[in-house]
Amino acid sequence: MQTEKRLNRREFCTAAMGLVAVGALASPAPGQAEQTASRIPRAEPARVRRVLDGMESKIGRYWSTPRSDAEYLSLMVKATRATRVLEVGTSQGYSAIWMGLGLEETGGRLTTIEIDSGRHAVAQKNVRDAGLAGRITLVRGDAHKEMAGLKGPFDFVFLDADKDGQMDYFRQLYPAKLAPGGIVAVHNAVSEAGDLRRYMEMIRRHPEFDTVIVSTTMDDGIALSYRHRKE
Repeated sequence: MQTEKRLNRREFCTAAMGLVAVGALASPAPGQAEQTASRIPRAEPARVRRVLDGMESKIGRYWSTPRSDAEYLSLMVKATRATRVLEVGTSQGYSAIWMGLGLEETGGRLTTIEIDSGRHAVAQKNVRDAGLAGRITLVRGDAHKEMAGLKGPFDFVFLDADKDGQMDYFRQLYPAKLAPGGIVAVHNAVSEAGDLRRYMEMIRRHPEFDTVIVSTTMDDGIALSYRHRKE
């Protein structure tokens, strides 16, 4: 079974710079983000830091993304000016909080889905304690079923749940629920390359997507797939 080739640091920097440049193509209408942001109070930095510190001590227990990956997701949300974000696989809410911080700049909102009731409850508390409950909507249920009821379209999607479910998640997202110019980010594209092989083969051949793999840890890897605009 083939595994994905790991990117060296030069390749990672090149890929990351290219995706950040995509941000200029995904900007909302002037004033739209600022108007939305004004209606939701910003979280207090010290409060957020306390919550994140506590969560980082439990990352192994809750299968959360590494901090560098979460920071990268927050950067991508800001760089692409995303305002409608979806996450599949909330866990304790660590990556959701980081993306929520990015959305404070763009004025957007995040919907995140978690199948496990215990993790969902923990994530609810963490999001509330961080002061981001007004920006993050947490859904408890099986994402394979819950996604059907989501309105969309989303302009940034982070998939970090069952790896053998990626094909179904993509079928539910594309084309109606992923905006042109939107990005699908799939976690563990390097560390779980075997389980993601079918998805990666499909998305790399897809005529409407450009795909790169970046890795902030040189281990986990995030597959970023950009949907072409038709203009």
